[in-house]
Amino acid sequence: MKILVYIRRTPDTAAVIKPSEDRKDIVREGVSFIINPYDEFAVQEAVNLKGIKGGETVVMTVGDDSSVEQLRRALAMGMDRAVLVKHERFWELNPSQVGYAIAEVAKREKPDIVLMGKVTIDDYTYALPGYVAQALGYNLLTYVTHAEYGDSSVKVERETDIGKEVWEAPYPVVISAERGLNEPKIPTVMGIMKAKKKPVEVLEMDLPRYTYEVVEFNPPPPRKGVKLLESVDDLIRVLKEEVKIL
Repeated sequence: MKILVYIRRTPDTAAVIKPSEDRKDIVREGVSFIINPYDEFAVQEAVNLKGIKGGETVVMTVGDDSSVEQLRRALAMGMDRAVLVKHERFWELNPSQVGYAIAEVAKREKPDIVLMGKVTIDDYTYALPGYVAQALGYNLLTYVTHAEYGDSSVKVERETDIGKEVWEAPYPVVISAERGLNEPKIPTVMGIMKAKKKPVEVLEMDLPRYTYEVVEFNPPPPRKGVKLLESVDDLIRVLKEEVKIL
């Protein structure tokens, strides 16, 4: 079985993000970056599945040279090899451009499964899994929290607003990972050492061009302070007089 995993370099969830002076970008200097957390579930799932089914795992991203850091971490987690689709300002690409790059790599690799996170925490478009599945003609299973892999199909549980659903689809398939699918493991020292020797292929690719621009970045409004209440009577008074929901 062959598995292709897409990951993205995103700011750390604990990082303080500030807009640039022209408000058309963010300040990246001094910001720590990580593998998008939902993509880590996809990486771990691929590593786990290879341990059961065998085969080959390939991790890819669309990014600049700094994105190799995240590819190396995925390799240290247990992926076999990596592909970097080079783009110096990858954060300016929209989902259809990134999806195009993923699909083109998948057409070459011909994986049975394409895995990725349900969403990236820097843009929250939720668009990539559907775009890639459509471009490849693969089946699509989203928000997956549990998966059982058979010889010709995969059966999954997925989260919805009204509860859990159970779906089954034949290979090839695109799967988007939801929290709960597994518990990503911290790379071992041995894994980190091995990752340094694993291949990272760099590809240049002409992506589709679209006319659009970022108009303005604005930070979220500051959070209000916390009020400590000493009694139930105080709580009821605040709900009546200040919040006005009673």
